[in-house]
Amino acid sequence: MDQVVERALKHSPDIHRAERELDIASARNYADGLLPDPTLSFSTDRPGAEGFVPAFMVGLSYEVSALVDRPAKRRAADNALEKQRLALEWTKWQVANHAYALYVNNVSLERLQSEVEQLVSHQRSVNQRVQKALARADVTRDVSVQAETAYRDSVQQLGTLREEHLKAGQELNTLLELRPGTRLTLAAPPESYEVPQDAIVHVLVDLGQRRPDLLALRAGYAEQDERYRAALFAQFPRLDIGVTRGRDTSAIYTSGLSISVTLPLFNGNRGNIAVEKATRESLYQEYGQRLDDAYTAVDAINSELSLLGDQLRNARSMEAALETSVRQAHVAYGDGDVTLPVLADLESRLLNQRIATTKLANSVLQQQVELCTLIGVSAIDHQPLNKDLQ
Repeated sequence: MDQVVERALKHSPDIHRAERELDIASARNYADGLLPDPTLSFSTDRPGAEGFVPAFMVGLSYEVSALVDRPAKRRAADNALEKQRLALEWTKWQVANHAYALYVNNVSLERLQSEVEQLVSHQRSVNQRVQKALARADVTRDVSVQAETAYRDSVQQLGTLREEHLKAGQELNTLLELRPGTRLTLAAPPESYEVPQDAIVHVLVDLGQRRPDLLALRAGYAEQDERYRAALFAQFPRLDIGVTRGRDTSAIYTSGLSISVTLPLFNGNRGNIAVEKATRESLYQEYGQRLDDAYTAVDAINSELSLLGDQLRNARSMEAALETSVRQAHVAYGDGDVTLPVLADLESRLLNQRIATTKLANSVLQQQVELCTLIGVSAIDHQPLNKDLQ
């Protein structure tokens, strides 16, 4: 199971996409950290009369006002990079737990398919014996039809299981980027156990500090807050300061200082300020909504798990009772106290109950994996995922 999870983390297209986005954010962080370049200007005049020399003017200037909002832009770039790093971590959480769920589901379906194949083989033999008994007039027609129906139902159940197993295997192969048709031999995973309720309550207290997607939203809000601050700084006049060196047509050299100021009369960066402010408010509301949705989802899954848990316990109790009945029926059949059709009917009921129990167990597993992802723990050992996926 560890090998499957490790390969999923290495080959998942979603993780590769998140890594590329992190690379882009890193490049943008580097670009935002660069200082603006100075401006070099040169002009020359050619006199049209004799006795004069060509004039020129050389200037070197720098946008000093760009240094005012640079700290805010740098902090915004750092937060943007942190946001993408947390988004990558959140993707790894989801992929790891999804790989675990697919692994256990494949193992469960493979085990169940093997059991059903054995039972179908046995029921085929029983049906053939009943049909021969019918030809000898040792059993009635209704007994023969019952045996035939039980066998056909089992064959149909087996076909459905094979289809589900094939689909689950293809999904796992896709996650691991294996060739189509690749068949994995999966070792039995350790038994899963429920997440303790006290652990869930403890995790919910600091859920906003634990889940990477929520932390990414907080980093995104911090980024936008800095961009809003930079937009406020940018409303002040743009200031360029430079030095000049020139010569006129009379061969007189001059040196000077140049200052240019942009007057914020019509624009004043007010449009950008409004956009950055609205974006910041949107991110704040999105964070609050995502946090509320997380609490609601955890509560809903807890309720669903409680209901499914009761159903699973009842199903396992029914399966155990049927197994006992089948064992007793085998003994009674050997003693001649139970007919073959009655035994076949009990075995068919046990088959259907095993399938139902397995599907319920898989539903519980899927809900547990979803719960673990929501609260930020591993679905394998319920340990915090932050340390495992760094």
